[in-house]
Amino acid sequence: MQLFQVLHLLFLIFLTKAEKISLKGCNDTCGNVKIPFPFGIGRNCSLNEWYNVDCNSSTPYLSALNNSEVLSVNKHYGYMGEVTVKVSMTFDCVRPVQHSTPVLSNESPFSISTSANNLFVEGCGINADVMVNGTTVASCSTICRNGTVSDRNKCFGIGCCQATIENRTADEWYAYYNRPTNIKTFRLNVTGLEGQARNETCRSAFVMNSSYFKAGFQIDRDNTYVPITLWWFSFEDDSNSSPECTKCKKKRGYCYVNLDAAAGTGCYIFNKTKFGFILGGIISMVLLFLMAICYASCKIIKKTKAKRRKQRFFKRNGGMVLKQQQSTNVDKTILFTSKELQKATDHFNENRILGRGGQGTVYKGMLTDGRIVAIKKSMVVDENQLVEFINEVVILSQVNHRNVVKLLGFCLETEVPLLVSEFISNGTLYDLIQNETNEFSFSLYMRLQIATEVAGALSYLHSATSIPIYHRDVKTTNILLDEKYRAKVLILELQDWYQ
Repeated sequence: MQLFQVLHLLFLIFLTKAEKISLKGCNDTCGNVKIPFPFGIGRNCSLNEWYNVDCNSSTPYLSALNNSEVLSVNKHYGYMGEVTVKVSMTFDCVRPVQHSTPVLSNESPFSISTSANNLFVEGCGINADVMVNGTTVASCSTICRNGTVSDRNKCFGIGCCQATIENRTADEWYAYYNRPTNIKTFRLNVTGLEGQARNETCRSAFVMNSSYFKAGFQIDRDNTYVPITLWWFSFEDDSNSSPECTKCKKKRGYCYVNLDAAAGTGCYIFNKTKFGFILGGIISMVLLFLMAICYASCKIIKKTKAKRRKQRFFKRNGGMVLKQQQSTNVDKTILFTSKELQKATDHFNENRILGRGGQGTVYKGMLTDGRIVAIKKSMVVDENQLVEFINEVVILSQVNHRNVVKLLGFCLETEVPLLVSEFISNGTLYDLIQNETNEFSFSLYMRLQIATEVAGALSYLHSATSIPIYHRDVKTTNILLDEKYRAKVLILELQDWYQ
């Protein structure tokens, strides 16, 4: 086990590759400050002149920003990051108003970070406003009582106040690709409050990295510089000579430089419409997902309703009575589902109708095992006699005689019970007698044979069954003939339970 752990550790070490943060042959550290690409120390070590760093006596300075001292450099996503530098602050002990404007040209890749910096004011009776293009983006005021000055850790208005800088990003593409807010310069207006300002109290106002302020960065008359964090973004203007970026501009796209020091400086092309395509794709996927959920929900609800309706019909049609009977005869009774009979009759298609009467309609159907059956769909059933109906069906389903129409089973899942019997193909004896033709001779022998078979069937029903069944309505329309002209007596006892 230990050997496996050692080999696994060696494998991970082999796969681990140290990140190279500067170009080949260039120093990546000045004093205690790491200098990652696109920044660089020395000739041909930075992306361009905006990122040149001078390292004097182990202290890095950003030459493009009036040789501002660099405190830290961070890189995010490979093409943007933060650099914290020291800039001058407003420090006043005499005059009531002081203006301060940091120098960041529109051509530079740097902008003021609104997330890392806050407005801070120290002193008594001071109001300070941060103005960007005539709009106030941060403001706070201080007061003092009995000469007290607040602790820095409790900078909430008494002798000290702070305010976050409002982020005003106008370009949707900037926000989508996390490009920093494009604040290049601001004006800091410091005003003494009437009746609050004291000449003996020095007043100071500054925009500063909030983390340095909380850590106790010292500010006094001899040190009037404060750390401020700037966003940098290697945008299309940093690589005007790139053919890819030139092509990108012609397509009205945006281009930024790949700042992976190991990979060199490539250029990626982004079209502004990509945001629209992505948004449209996301919306389409969400809509399709919602439609799928709605469809599935409707199917589930429909199936649930159908199942409950079948259960309700089954209970109403005497299904509970049937379940309570535990005799062997009941076990032999076949219960069909409504789904089986719908499939057998092609959803009770009009073309499957064998006949209609005052009590209902008879359909021809084919079960899944290939048997041809007759299915009787009655109009209405007398609910007061359902118990007797179930008992009668159970008895009749046990009748098994070659000259009696076999009752195969029934269905209780529909509004009225459905009866399923064997299908007899040659119609009734009445039809044969009335429609006799020269092509078919209804001989005396056949007549005697049919009479004998009917008599045998009636004898069986009257005396051979466990419970005598009396037909009471023997006539030619109730005697069916199969394909060999054998008689099949149709039991009409069940019709008493139908209205």
